[in-house]
Amino acid sequence: MTFERFESALWQTASLLLVADGEAVAVDPCISSAEVALIAERARALGARVTHVLATHADWDHVCGIAAFPDAVAAMGEPTAELVASGAAGARVVERAAKYGIDVPGPPRVDRVLAVGRAHRIGPLTVEALALPGHTPDGTAYRIRQLDLLAVGDHLSAAEFPFASSTVDYRTTLAALIDLLRTDPPAHVVPGHGPMLRSEQALTIAEADLAYLDALREAVRAGGAEAGRAVPLPRPAPPDLAEMQAANVEAQVAELLQG
Repeated sequence: MTFERFESALWQTASLLLVADGEAVAVDPCISSAEVALIAERARALGARVTHVLATHADWDHVCGIAAFPDAVAAMGEPTAELVASGAAGARVVERAAKYGIDVPGPPRVDRVLAVGRAHRIGPLTVEALALPGHTPDGTAYRIRQLDLLAVGDHLSAAEFPFASSTVDYRTTLAALIDLLRTDPPAHVVPGHGPMLRSEQALTIAEADLAYLDALREAVRAGGAEAGRAVPLPRPAPPDLAEMQAANVEAQVAELLQG
């Protein structure tokens, strides 16, 4: 029983291959067709067949590789399944692949819907599905205790700062992750972007990200969007992510107005 992490050339996007008893589970296989083919090739080299694919959320870079495994069961949380079944996620895959000039396996599909807050038998593994809204409304983490592993999708990245669809949800998710990492830590934490982390590294990032979002809320409450834009990020980020920083401010402004 083992697992391996793969990294795309785009945004350090991470995929996982979980192998046990001659079967393999691919988590967020991505991004290009060539990169996803390497995952399938590695499974064969390990004497395993990819029988299941898990998706942490419906962002195009995390579901674009599902089509490379037509004989596997594509499983995901209910909100992600709705986005995939509606065709919205597939349309985004086509649009973004064209924008970036990347050949991808194709639009995703859903074969099995996973209830969050429960453990599921996924091939030879027991997988706990945990709700992680915040980056997107549909985020799901997967914990595999047999491998001492937690895959958290687009949270806890050492390579990025929080990109929040909802700052309220994101803070709630971070609080839950902090509690988990303090009281029941896995040995390995795999974010959707950036390097794999030890539990103590993930905890440091979670605490810093929560402090950033707390500071953002207080700054916007006191001084509006301009004050929010002045809140320091929890870690250095490339200039091309300035748009995402501005989006966090806009989300926080909107939520305070609603509240």
